[in-house]
Amino acid sequence: MSPLFPAIFIGGPPHAGKSTLLYRLSHALRQEGLEHYALRASPDGEGDWSLEAPKAMVRELRLSTKGLWSDHFTERISRDIDQRHLPLLVDAGGQISPENEQIVSACTHGLLLVKQPNDFARWRDLLARQGRPIIAELYSTQEAVQQIDDTGPVLRGTICGLGHGLSSDGVCFDAVLERLKPYFDYNPEQLYHMHARLANVDLVLHLGRALPPLSAHNGKNKWQPEELPILLATLPSTEPLALYGRGPAWLSGAIAAFTVSPPKLFHALTGWVILPELQLTTTADNERLRWEQVEERTDATYLRFAIPQNYLDHEDAHNLPVPQINPKQGIILSGKLPIWLYAALARTYRENAWIAIFQPQEGNVIVWSRIDSLQVGDLYNNPPDKVS
Repeated sequence: MSPLFPAIFIGGPPHAGKSTLLYRLSHALRQEGLEHYALRASPDGEGDWSLEAPKAMVRELRLSTKGLWSDHFTERISRDIDQRHLPLLVDAGGQISPENEQIVSACTHGLLLVKQPNDFARWRDLLARQGRPIIAELYSTQEAVQQIDDTGPVLRGTICGLGHGLSSDGVCFDAVLERLKPYFDYNPEQLYHMHARLANVDLVLHLGRALPPLSAHNGKNKWQPEELPILLATLPSTEPLALYGRGPAWLSGAIAAFTVSPPKLFHALTGWVILPELQLTTTADNERLRWEQVEERTDATYLRFAIPQNYLDHEDAHNLPVPQINPKQGIILSGKLPIWLYAALARTYRENAWIAIFQPQEGNVIVWSRIDSLQVGDLYNNPPDKVS
């Protein structure tokens, strides 16, 4: 399916603002209704939380999300880019390396962002070695006014405001967005129907559409935890379903815990994901998944998970060991994990008193509960009642 869709590599040295540019371009494209996926294709890549959560929390979380490059990670990410099911924006870090070059080879175009004009040459050479055309070359600064220097085949200009709390609105950002739009100009209805047919499930829930009584969720309207009970009240728990579109981990986790059979999840890189069955145990498989009990209270255990090689394929996760927790306790799940693994964990721990999934933007969102004092959609702050 990949020949249909572009993969645009955003390259440049560290601290030029690539992560912020990727986030803001992705947000702007979503507001235009243009389907795509923003891929942080490096082992220390950070999600949207790094630009949406409180600064103090971001600093703390960064300590546990850093990772090292490995052949396994590079090969799997490059394979996923090759097999993409939607257009991609790709950020692979700020170092030119064999790993980065392999990822560039899986992309179709480049966009360069630097803080020093003489840095362009090295990144141009990287893209040239792989025969990848450049869409734009941007000089990033916090001091100058945005401007366009060249509107030729390669857009060149100065962009500013690529920092936390700053605005990158201006003529250069607008020009870059206009250059990108044709690469992402696929009919969203056609994309949905094309992918829905491949799910082989009658009910394919589009998380971006209006789901009465809930309105549509797009770049302007994000899912909120208090919407969970409203959504679940409209779903048939016994009917097989598939989830398509963008949503937080706690949303997929709540639906996965609610349904009798595991839902299929659509991923822009790998297509439809079948949730693996996990195995409750006291012995970890440290090659695939590690965990630590960050905190244990009388009413809850706070677990933090980590994937040792920074990449875990859902097809390699069947019978994956996960820690057995006293079912009378609640459990808080956290860590740098794919959404499908959070959904599988939520199903696995349904015998526990309650389950929360931590997301930096919202906190500990309850996705499953067997007690009256905590309901799905609540935020866990105060100790709840115990299950007898």
